[in-house]
Amino acid sequence: MNNVKIPAWPFHLLAWFCPPALYEGIEGDLIQQFECDVEEAGEKIARRRLFLNTLRFFRPEIIFRNKFSTQLIDTVMFTNYLIIAYRNVLKNKTFSAINIIGLSIGLASCLLIFQFVSFELSYDKFNDKFERTYRITNDRFQNGKLIQHGTIMYPTIGGTMHKDYEEIEEHTRLMPGGEMNVKINDKLFRGDVCHFVDEHFLSVFSFPLLAGQRATALKDRYSVVLTEKVAKKYFEVNDGDYASLIGKTIYWGLDPQPYTVTGICGDVPANSHIQFNVLVSYATLIRPDNTGADDSWQWSDMRHYLVLKPGVDYKKLESKFPAFSERYFKGDKVSGSVEKFYLQPLREAHLYSDYEYDIAKKASGKAVWAMLVVAIFILFIAWVNYINLTTSRALERAKEVGLRKVMGALKSQLIKQFIFESMLLSVIAFLIALLLAQLLQTSFNQLVGTELSLWKVIGEADAFTIAVLCTVLIAGILLSGFYPAFVLSSYQPVTVLKGRFIRSSSGNLMRKALVVFQFTASVALITSTLIVSKQIKFMNETDLGIDLGQILVVRNPERTPYDSTFISRVESFKDRLTQLDGVTSAATSGPLPGRRLGRTFDIRLKDGAGTEHYTMSQFQCDYDFFDTYKIPLLAGRKFLASDHNVNWDKINTVVVNRNATALLGFERPQDIVGRQMTFWGRDWNVVGVVGDFHQESLRSPMEPLFFIPAYGRNATSIRLSTNDYQQLIPAIESAFKEFFPDNIFEYFFIEDRYKQQYSDEDRFAKVVNIFTVLAIIVSCLGLIGLSSYAAVQRTKEIGIRKVLGASVANILSMLSLDFVKLVAVAIVLSIPIAYYFMQNWLATYAYKIALSWTVFILPIVLILSITIVTVSSQIIKVALSNPSRSLRHE
Repeated sequence: MNNVKIPAWPFHLLAWFCPPALYEGIEGDLIQQFECDVEEAGEKIARRRLFLNTLRFFRPEIIFRNKFSTQLIDTVMFTNYLIIAYRNVLKNKTFSAINIIGLSIGLASCLLIFQFVSFELSYDKFNDKFERTYRITNDRFQNGKLIQHGTIMYPTIGGTMHKDYEEIEEHTRLMPGGEMNVKINDKLFRGDVCHFVDEHFLSVFSFPLLAGQRATALKDRYSVVLTEKVAKKYFEVNDGDYASLIGKTIYWGLDPQPYTVTGICGDVPANSHIQFNVLVSYATLIRPDNTGADDSWQWSDMRHYLVLKPGVDYKKLESKFPAFSERYFKGDKVSGSVEKFYLQPLREAHLYSDYEYDIAKKASGKAVWAMLVVAIFILFIAWVNYINLTTSRALERAKEVGLRKVMGALKSQLIKQFIFESMLLSVIAFLIALLLAQLLQTSFNQLVGTELSLWKVIGEADAFTIAVLCTVLIAGILLSGFYPAFVLSSYQPVTVLKGRFIRSSSGNLMRKALVVFQFTASVALITSTLIVSKQIKFMNETDLGIDLGQILVVRNPERTPYDSTFISRVESFKDRLTQLDGVTSAATSGPLPGRRLGRTFDIRLKDGAGTEHYTMSQFQCDYDFFDTYKIPLLAGRKFLASDHNVNWDKINTVVVNRNATALLGFERPQDIVGRQMTFWGRDWNVVGVVGDFHQESLRSPMEPLFFIPAYGRNATSIRLSTNDYQQLIPAIESAFKEFFPDNIFEYFFIEDRYKQQYSDEDRFAKVVNIFTVLAIIVSCLGLIGLSSYAAVQRTKEIGIRKVLGASVANILSMLSLDFVKLVAVAIVLSIPIAYYFMQNWLATYAYKIALSWTVFILPIVLILSITIVTVSSQIIKVALSNPSRSLRHE
């Protein structure tokens, strides 16, 4: 070592102006900078320290420094820590880069997913009465079995509960109105979603009203409130000049009655579970000749919301509902089913809703929290990398620590130094993560299907959410910095400086445990990703019992009168379509595959031995429907043209599916043909039985179903035999305009619409796939650092083994075995974790894949291959080096 003479005057200067802690730290820094001989430097420093302490004895005012001196000293100390940290970053560029990149990826992933999770958890919180608002849900039981679990119920429920229970402050009711077909002057507008709501709706919910009176806007019949976006579309209006639209009229469908604009509200927030473009007064539904929309106990198409008084326990109120059911429904005498009512907090409507006929904008709470867990895993993996890489450099930093202690540095000072280094790297990584998150924002928004902004989410997040996020980040930084700081500052200077430093077994065990954690999380994520992908593939490829391929659907012609000519007009339209090259067949139907069907509850088998009532779903279609969708006939016949009639009362034939025959007690499909079913006040002849098919996604089981030969303003399904859509679609549009003028031509492919039911699964799978890859990358970064450093530390051993005849393969297997063992332990731990969580996730599907052992093989092979390749790439570099150079390595 070169002996460098260190001048004394800097230390004399320090003695006059600085405390011992400071000049000790700077002395150590000078020694590190000059790299002088340790023993010689130690002797010189010891002599100088004695002299400096003597000077302090004669300068007592140094001990009692004023406030300015303290601040100056703190500043100098901070600067000293910063300089040392900066030098360590530059001195160990590879390890610093791995740490910063890993932390940046982890933090960026956490920030992106935090945006999404925070947004999903913010649903409906803009409502002033959010914490006190509940929606009424109900379960219906028939013959002792649950037949419906939903939010759909009778018009009378909310108002009657409000009257019966003093705990309720106010209520509102809503009925979905579907998509409007609006005409204003000569312009047609279609596709805007409307709801019929009562005058209390704008009081219960805090949608901003830009024009009109909140208390009266929805009180009178034929009153409408438009959102800002729709108002601009319907009328020429300047921003802010919405008062001028009050009193304007619109026409809906063929209704000659004008609807009056009585209010303009701001566009519905994206984080509202209720979405709409137009609100129509509920009073419009209540006609003098039919008051069922107001007082019926059987018309089931309404949704109800309650606002409870402050301090009311909704569970206690809910406990009174059985008496409510018995009082008004008397068992099943009124509705044909036993009714049980419940309350769901508004905060759960978006993420925790498994209800049928739900109009809420829904997402999976499990998926949202799973994404957050993935983000935290990635962040923890990055922190674990930092801890492992920092402590793995223990031998190198031990000499520095020993020298500092000889010079009088305190353990607390060393801990501060190492924590400061951790914080510096974390701050750099956080700044890079912010940049990455901003650069990836657009792509991430497309991935999750939501317009998010990091700054907007943070600005709108509540104090609790921000506190949790900051706590997690700060705790991670402190924990990842504290453990290495504690380990490195604990070395005994005598042992280290004599060259007898040996890593502790506890430190090695901790590093191994952290590596196991990293790869346990990674393998669990890979396994979960594979299972999600297999389930989605299963759902997309399962035989649905119905052929959805190459079926184009033309939206229903609403602006066409349903009169005696309607059926012949529809038939002519279908004939014209089948004459086109590339069209095989065409059919009309009310519902379409991929949507929830309505139910009929009070069904009986005429002349049956029992008196039981049954429930089935209903489907209105024409006689070409079964052929167009290739639904197999099991018994009897399909519908004929003669089964249709423009007079509803003269229709009396039905076709049922296989599940319906089983529900009614028939073992063979042909046994029910010719029998009669009674519902809707008359008898229906069963003429045929068709096979079961998946009307909805594979989350739901196939239900008993009956078909009615009914025409209406229904959509037309067209089976195509060509992929040349450029010429065929304009020809279909021309035919549509010929038979249904004054209607907007719109179309879509039914297979695409059906698969939209799996949009949440697709989104979840894509997000988990991407962030699983990131987790693997971060884990591999740590593995690269650890294996590289392990190889360097054993350079002399490798050289000796090569001299003694060991091959590169022998050395590679010897050094990589330790890492492979750790990964093997991680694999064993990850399998039950992945199995448990995936089993719970799959439980939400009626039809799902089986979790066999083969599902876990690919993740095991993949992670072992990644580990071997990663470790080998670092070890081979050292193993191939010249042994003579290895033996000279210190």
